[in-house]
Amino acid sequence: MADHALFETHTADPVIDSEKFLIAGRDGDGSEVFNDLGFVVRAKATNGEDVHLWMFIYQQKGPEVIIDGNITQTLLVSAKFGPGEDKVIQDRPYVNKGQNIDDYLPYGSMKVTEKDDETEWTNGGRVMICKPPNWQVKGTHAGVKVDLHFKQRGKAFYHCGQFEKLGATQGIAGYIVHCFVNGTIETGGRTLEIEHGHGIHERIIMYGKVPPRIDYMTGRGSNWIHGFGKEFSWYILNADGSRDATCMVNIDGKTYGVRGENARVEEIGFWLDPKTNQVNPCKWRIECTVEAGSFTAIVNGYGRGYYNWIRRGGVLCVHQYVADSKAKFTRTDGSVIEEDQVASLEYMRTFYRQPNYD
Repeated sequence: MADHALFETHTADPVIDSEKFLIAGRDGDGSEVFNDLGFVVRAKATNGEDVHLWMFIYQQKGPEVIIDGNITQTLLVSAKFGPGEDKVIQDRPYVNKGQNIDDYLPYGSMKVTEKDDETEWTNGGRVMICKPPNWQVKGTHAGVKVDLHFKQRGKAFYHCGQFEKLGATQGIAGYIVHCFVNGTIETGGRTLEIEHGHGIHERIIMYGKVPPRIDYMTGRGSNWIHGFGKEFSWYILNADGSRDATCMVNIDGKTYGVRGENARVEEIGFWLDPKTNQVNPCKWRIECTVEAGSFTAIVNGYGRGYYNWIRRGGVLCVHQYVADSKAKFTRTDGSVIEEDQVASLEYMRTFYRQPNYD
């Protein structure tokens, strides 16, 4: 079930019905829930700071999460990196709040307002307005105030399956959409202006039985990696436990998806994190072949934030990176695009699994 929940390849424009709350009537007694809406910004602010901003709202329920609740999460890495500092991870301060159990808000406390062409989600001070192909995120959480506008770049990539196939008591569906981003971020007494930035919108829903993350994030875990350039953008997700991967490419006005051996992630550089004392990847080689051609990318991380996810029976450690990508796409007609891109990624793995003595 975990593979089904991660590695589909359908592409289509997002529609407002998928941006609605959807869980009402599907979260009865015994039903587990993971209801997810979120946005990521990867940009260079006009003051020269590299920005990675993660803003998500989650609704979760079931034995795995220990305490049912609604969550608003903000993770922000924003700093200037000097000459040579983009070659290796820098231990810079960052903002993170939302995934500690003491951050949880009561289950059912979020407010969702639905109209024919617009849905507004409000939780913990963060407001997300969905009106595809446009979205807006505003409000203040964790001391980070935003007013950001997202515009769809390519089709949605339904790597978690299609919403039209959701059942009455059991279902998994979800997608990511690459976007262009403009707006402002206020933090630490300064205002970051974002012009011509890049972003991600994610919408996922799981209910009935939700796959335990500590089970499918084993081994080397999973990489969620996004690259954004002027000519093309891409996304790849892999899981070491199942040896599977899925990849999306936006190029020449079209969106392509592929799964399996045509989507590959290789970790080629590592860094000892002085805070977690873990050796984690910091450099990756990406290879992907789709109908329009193939691409390779070398992704190099140089800023990071991290947090732990406590789940019943174990703990996951999640790292998020500010990164860049040197990417090359070769079309089937032999023409080539080479560009320096900005990149953003999340690396998650099971840190500890409690032995079962039952």
